[in-house]
Amino acid sequence: MFPLIWGLLKPYRSNLAILLSAMMLQTVATVAAPWPLKIVLDNVLGQHKLPPWLDHFLRPLIGAGTKMEIAAGAAVAMIAIALLGAIASYAANYYTTSIGQWVANDLRLQTYNRLQQLSLNYYNTHDMGTLLSTITSDVQTIQAFASGSTLGIVIDMLTIVAMLAIMFWMNWDFTLIAVAVTSLYDCGGRTSNVIQCPSAS
Repeated sequence: MFPLIWGLLKPYRSNLAILLSAMMLQTVATVAAPWPLKIVLDNVLGQHKLPPWLDHFLRPLIGAGTKMEIAAGAAVAMIAIALLGAIASYAANYYTTSIGQWVANDLRLQTYNRLQQLSLNYYNTHDMGTLLSTITSDVQTIQAFASGSTLGIVIDMLTIVAMLAIMFWMNWDFTLIAVAVTSLYDCGGRTSNVIQCPSAS
């Protein structure tokens, strides 16, 4: 199926590039969303100082760097991240839907042209219901896979990779412990052989 879908997607490489860029921006916005709240908790409510790189980045927003200015800068950053995420999400959904419709149209045209080239004897020996199902249901399945399913899978994968990278950057040893525990302990219907889930009382 993948060679078929890639062949159908090739004419729309430029739109795929825009779609991938929008997905990357959406991932960045998702990963960056908790940072303004972290700044408020650590540097406004708490007594921590801003890291040098973050202080340099937020200096145009926070001015002298008082607690109220830091809180205002964090609020502006939160709004900017939300706007960036919304625009990226809109662009990703728009191009995903458009590419899915174009792919479905091309696939239907190819199927129709192929059916036109078949002999009359072929239609005497094959069930018409199967042919109609191929033209309708199967094309819709491929369209759904090339649009909605692919978008969700790619965004989720990019988000997980980005979050793991940030976690390792912030505290690599604690991240290793968290990843190890997550891989060994899963009570969502698949219990690990190493650690057993507690029984419900």
